[in-house]
Amino acid sequence: MKMRVSLVAAALILGKATFAQSVEDGKRFLYYERYQSAKDAFQKALAGKPNDGEITFWLGQAEMGLKDSVGAKDLYQKVSTNTNDPWALICAGELELKDGKNADARNHFETAISLTKARDANVLAGVAKVNIDVPSGDANYAIEKLNQAIEREKKHVESALYVALGDAYAKLIDGGNAVTNYNNALQADPKYAAAHYKIGLIYETQRNPTQYVPEYEAAIQADPNFAPAYYRLYVHYYSRDVEKSKDYLTQYTAHADPGPLVDQANVDILYASQHFQEAIDKSKALLPNTPDAFKPHYYKLMAYSDDSLRSYNDAKTNIDTYFSHPDDSLTAKNYQEAAHIYYKGGFSQDSIFAFLRKAIAMDTLQANKDAYVQYAAALSDSLHDPVQKAYWVGQVYLMDKEPNPNDLYNWGSQLFTTADTLRARDVQATGISNPYYIKADSVFGMYIDKFPNYSVYGYYWRARANWALDTAMDKGLAVPYFEKMITTATSSKDSATFVQQIEVGLQYMIQYYFKKKDYKNALDYINKFLVYDPTNETFKHYKDVLEKYFARQTGGGGKSGK
Repeated sequence: MKMRVSLVAAALILGKATFAQSVEDGKRFLYYERYQSAKDAFQKALAGKPNDGEITFWLGQAEMGLKDSVGAKDLYQKVSTNTNDPWALICAGELELKDGKNADARNHFETAISLTKARDANVLAGVAKVNIDVPSGDANYAIEKLNQAIEREKKHVESALYVALGDAYAKLIDGGNAVTNYNNALQADPKYAAAHYKIGLIYETQRNPTQYVPEYEAAIQADPNFAPAYYRLYVHYYSRDVEKSKDYLTQYTAHADPGPLVDQANVDILYASQHFQEAIDKSKALLPNTPDAFKPHYYKLMAYSDDSLRSYNDAKTNIDTYFSHPDDSLTAKNYQEAAHIYYKGGFSQDSIFAFLRKAIAMDTLQANKDAYVQYAAALSDSLHDPVQKAYWVGQVYLMDKEPNPNDLYNWGSQLFTTADTLRARDVQATGISNPYYIKADSVFGMYIDKFPNYSVYGYYWRARANWALDTAMDKGLAVPYFEKMITTATSSKDSATFVQQIEVGLQYMIQYYFKKKDYKNALDYINKFLVYDPTNETFKHYKDVLEKYFARQTGGGGKSGK
């Protein structure tokens, strides 16, 4: 009988040990971002304790690592009504945060903490993790709870707590405090690879490879099994050194769980190696059995590969499919690629420029925004679209934080050119060009105000724009601007450089006064013109005719005046 009791006791002890082992295994797999292995371990543990809130929480984290947010939600909903289990309350709080019910979530988090009398560092860390991971979570609240957890564990603080605290600061875009806490984690355990990895991520957001590459390498040195660091190095070298990228991908594949992310990376490297058709074929083979969350990437990859093969119809189909359900890898450059595909394939011009506007809105680097604008201006030129060209040349000026005279001049000049082009096309004379002449006039007004040293050109083009709006010279819209231009140009120490503009202005004023039958002013401007072009036979003839006319008037030579 005693033997039987001993066997039962041993079985119970062994069962508890196996249960505990599977939970710890699951957490360790999460640390290595081996989400499928973590899921398997937690499922095994949950089979023995179906309603356990903590196991459910961690299983949900594994599901989200596998991009199965629906699976995680289903798990959390099953335990969310258990108000006696702090981890079940954390699950409920996460669901509420994701639904925008922040106040309800906070109540559940506080209740979870109160159930343990704020003495359980793991519960405090779990509350913090949710607030860090969920976009609508409160990073400052997470910092508060993690500091409480660290205070509870002050005799032996695990590196994971410092890394979590670093993550909270990273969410606040406080890189300094984030790195400080990651370093604290390394002081607690120099082999804690995740701390090096997280420091690398901070520097990578700053686009500083001289800092982040060594950190990823240090993570691998600290723990050669830490797969995420291999992945980041694979990504780093992807567009820099494809052979090195392949080497890191091989290491990542060896240390990560088989699954969609590994499959995806191994197809991506085919594209980087310029094996475009192979990348397309492999993508098509994987798509039917790929989880929905991973499918968009394949469509994007195929679009890029099709573009490289100049198969623009297929490229359009695939990039459109990608944009219909984009994944979290969507970047501004993807919109630029779409614009390129549509341009090369001869597809909708409106869509081309709509994609580029999205790229500009999405990108956070001003240099990239400027590049997209320049690219759009070049495309509008190639497409012979003067309206788009005027818009994008204007954007070059408007987006420059320190604009220069050339950019503003180019905008006004392009508006004038666009107006001229539209007028030439407007066989019905509907006046579609007029708004562009008016805008050109306005822009050159700005040019005069902002860059007065170049005002001669500003007045000249204001005059030209107003002349275009009043071709019959009935209103004399260009007169004040030509007068100002002539005065400013002739009095300038650089007047010799403005001869062309002066002559155009004088010619206009001569025509204007002839039309007004103000021959005195007409002769005055003819004399001014002949200073610049004394051999001009046309104006010499007009001068002679007018002088004889005035001589007859002075001498009383009759009524005809001719």
